[in-house]
Parts: sequence; C-alpha cells; structure tokens
Amino acid sequence: MDSINSVSSSSVASKGHNSTKAQSVKAEPNKEAMPDVNVELSEDIKAAESEAMMRQAKVQEMRSAIEEGRFPLDAKKIAENFAELEKLL
Repeated sequence: MDSINSVSSSSVASKGHNSTKAQSVKAEPNKEAMPDVNVELSEDIKAAESEAMMRQAKVQEMRSAIEEGRFPLDAKKIAENFAELEKLL
C-alpha cells in the first residue's frame, strides 16, 4: 500500500512540476500565419439583429412600467389565460 502511495504522490508531484513549467512558457501567435478575416452579414441577419434589439428595449420598457405600476393589467384576461393553460395540463 505504501509503495502505491509513494508512486502516486511522486507522479502527482512531477505532473505539478511539468504543468508549472508549461505555464511559464508563453507562445506568441505568429501574425503572419493569421490571415485577416472580413465577415459580411446578410441583410436578413442585420434585420433580425435590429429586431431583437428593439424587442429587448420593449421588454425592458414593459418591465419598468410593471414595476412602477404604470402598466395596465386586466385581471379578467389574465384569469382566462390561466384557465386555458389549465385545460392543456
């Protein structure tokens, strides 16, 4: 049992030593090997991105209005929607 522990602990110690050594050596990227990449987004992607940003702004505006009590809530409509959800379960 002691021989297993001594082997395990020595291999762990050597692994720790190697990982420290590997971390101290920093490889710098070769700028000549890395080509310049230019990505052009399609109009559909640009439109979707714009729409997503507008939705996010609208959601934030609604969240603020609800927190401040300025957003009109219809209790009857909310109850009807819960009833519809209950039917699905």
